[in-house]
Amino acid sequence: MNIIKQFENLITGWNEESKCGNCWKFVGAGRPDLFNMFQGVEEAECCIYVGLFNIKFGTRYTPDINGFTSKQYCFTSFEGFIGIPSRLDIQFYNELGNSDQEKEESKWTILNSIKDCLGCDFLEILCDDNGLYQPSEFTAIQKINYQDSNYDGWLIKGQYNY
Repeated sequence: MNIIKQFENLITGWNEESKCGNCWKFVGAGRPDLFNMFQGVEEAECCIYVGLFNIKFGTRYTPDINGFTSKQYCFTSFEGFIGIPSRLDIQFYNELGNSDQEKEESKWTILNSIKDCLGCDFLEILCDDNGLYQPSEFTAIQKINYQDSNYDGWLIKGQYNY
């Protein structure tokens, strides 16, 4: 699986369909610090940026009853970030103001809309067409003011077994 190409194609499709009412941009940065250096940020567009880094592959082995190891499966895993440029002028949820309007304009409302948009079946839509790669794990951790660019969103981790 070419994980960079899979993500790039997915995000291109999401941008073309305006998935969840947003524009989408992919950054195949390879490292978190290079994602931080991405120059194509357009704050006025309200795009969701997807960065991919820390790509890893390997093999899992298990010992058999004779003490020899045998291959259990191979894997490809990745880390990344999905989010938007941070608005430093708004609260996280209700720590500064508790009105419905203030909550609706909060960082949590933005984060929650990205979470709902991705859904829990995120890795399933990335699978290759021939079904060789099986998703085995996906997690997302909230991140506020990420990197120098101050993104708000989700640090993601995923793994495919084959």
